[in-house]
Amino acid sequence: MYSLIRKHNQFCFVENGLKTGSDAIIKSIFSPKWYGNTWQVLSKTEKKTWIAFLKSGQVNDPGFNKKIEQSWLRSRKAEVDTFQGVCEKFLSPREVKGRSEKIIVLAKPIMDTLQHYVRGSGFVIVLIDMEGYILRTAGALKELRQADKLKFGPGANWGEEFVGTNAIGTALALKHPVQITGPEHYCESHHLWTCSAAPIRKQNGKIIGFLDISGPRELSISHQLGLVVSAAHAIEDRILLDESYTQIYDTNKYLEAVLNSVSDGIIAVNAQGIITGINKVAAKTFRLHPKEVVGQTLTASVDHNGRLQNFFKTRSAGMVKEEVRLKIPGRQKACIATANPVFPEKKADQGFVLTLSGTNRSYFLNHKPEDTIAQFRFADIIGKSKVICQAIEKAKKVAPGPSTVLVLGESGTGKELFAKAIHGAGDCRSGPFVPVNCGAIPKELIQSELFGYADGAFTGARRGGCMGKFEAANGGTLFLDEIGEMPLKMQINLLRVLEEKVIIPVGGKKPIPLNVRIIAATNKSLFEEVTRGRFREDLYYRLNVISITLPSLKIREGDIGLLTRYWVDKISRKLGRKIKQIEPDALNRLENYHWPGNVRELVNALESAINFMTGDTLAVKYLPAHLRKKQFEKPRFDEDKILTLRTLEKDNIIKALLFYNGNITRAAKALGIGRNTLYDKMKKYGIK
Repeated sequence: MYSLIRKHNQFCFVENGLKTGSDAIIKSIFSPKWYGNTWQVLSKTEKKTWIAFLKSGQVNDPGFNKKIEQSWLRSRKAEVDTFQGVCEKFLSPREVKGRSEKIIVLAKPIMDTLQHYVRGSGFVIVLIDMEGYILRTAGALKELRQADKLKFGPGANWGEEFVGTNAIGTALALKHPVQITGPEHYCESHHLWTCSAAPIRKQNGKIIGFLDISGPRELSISHQLGLVVSAAHAIEDRILLDESYTQIYDTNKYLEAVLNSVSDGIIAVNAQGIITGINKVAAKTFRLHPKEVVGQTLTASVDHNGRLQNFFKTRSAGMVKEEVRLKIPGRQKACIATANPVFPEKKADQGFVLTLSGTNRSYFLNHKPEDTIAQFRFADIIGKSKVICQAIEKAKKVAPGPSTVLVLGESGTGKELFAKAIHGAGDCRSGPFVPVNCGAIPKELIQSELFGYADGAFTGARRGGCMGKFEAANGGTLFLDEIGEMPLKMQINLLRVLEEKVIIPVGGKKPIPLNVRIIAATNKSLFEEVTRGRFREDLYYRLNVISITLPSLKIREGDIGLLTRYWVDKISRKLGRKIKQIEPDALNRLENYHWPGNVRELVNALESAINFMTGDTLAVKYLPAHLRKKQFEKPRFDEDKILTLRTLEKDNIIKALLFYNGNITRAAKALGIGRNTLYDKMKKYGIK
């Protein structure tokens, strides 16, 4: 075994037991007491010899740090330059930002606090990701410039395989806090530095990054490693808190989606009867928006010996559930609901979950489910433009019959209003109008939501089962909105119901006959969806018996002014505002905007403007920002790119023939024309 000694200011390796004189100092370069300038006076050859001895394992020193030795061996194996120590592995600024943006945001306050603590000491605070890349540095300009000479900045990788033994790289290798000082660094250019690094872990123990503090060796701070470990723990606390908030938010959104997908109305109230939550079904039942209901006090009463008493004041302790009579402000009629108490652990009851009965089970006290009966008429549709009048006339003609109707149009054009008007003018107008948003129901629930389920169909199923939307709409109209979003697996079940006019609830055996008119709607081209394999061809033909295309607002000439005046009057009364006039310039801007969101976007823009008004005139300054721009004009079409109707018709015929491999019957049916008409048009356009 060998030791490094100094004799007469000369350094050499000697065998153990060899007599070297009383002035010989036998110390390892890694001994805690040996941090002088001794390493600097060693020649390059001597340093290389020392590294070789390290690798051979022949160094004899009780205070020798085996972890540092192993780190040096890893560095030597990676062929790291012993003297230069400058990082050559980098990420671009864009890659750094996109790599761990969240941890940078969460760590910033802690890093800034730590920087304030060590201000003036020459130290730099560094955040590193789990692969060794520096994400952010904090420190005074002087220190940052000094670190930059070693390329110790954002984007640089300070793993051991690139720059040798250092706190960042070694902590990355060992997965626990590390402090490296002076000659403990593998590279000579790092010997003037001291650095401490600690891992940052998630709650499950997974390392997602590291925090490092580095500075001049002679200015080393007491408890330096403990300081960086504490700061890393503080970042971990912030990450845990953020994950908790995210988890709560995700859970709430999931619960909201589930509650809004069930067929029953659900209302949550606290112990005093103040509404804390309501799903869309319950809100629609009372013809109120959820935001208008939450925060209001619900009146609930129970029958006690023939007398109605306040439910929230007289409820019995330990009750399981009870039937109550509800009255919501702004609604004249009362309804019946089942109150289920909420009993948190170690607390008094905090409130109740109130469940309204199913639609056809007549939860209104007069046994008339009038909220499911559409009361919208064609006369209620605002507009006098030629295109909207044509759509209305077509809808009026088909309304009386039982035929399936497919309503097409962009989002916000009023597809549901047209469906309600068709129902209101049809033979089934005395029956319920039941809307279903096919895109809003989770895939796992869509079958039970549409067809219902029997008692004991699955774990958690309501006792006695639950009727689905088809059964709820029996004798009336079922409006399938966003039909293009329905999963392919569910489309075959829907097709069977449309063909056989019967349903079998999930888990049930007895078929239920139906007398339901179907009105479907979508903002997609179902023909194109069929060609791409995203919509069943047979279901498309079943739905596309009669199609009505609603025009976008931008081509409804003269209707924007009518709609604006109508909605300004309606919204102002709702908000308790008095509006006498609309500024001509404001109306001009509204009429010249292209309205990608159609009527819905117009209504939202007007409600926003009215909320910010201070006088009785709706002026440009109150309109949303995109409507106030000076360079405001309607988008212009390039006339050279406009195709003639003749060209469009010819192209569409060719596409249909190609898709159906020349089958005239199927192509004609898809195009909505007869075989003879298709032959005539093929002859007209020279299509063989």
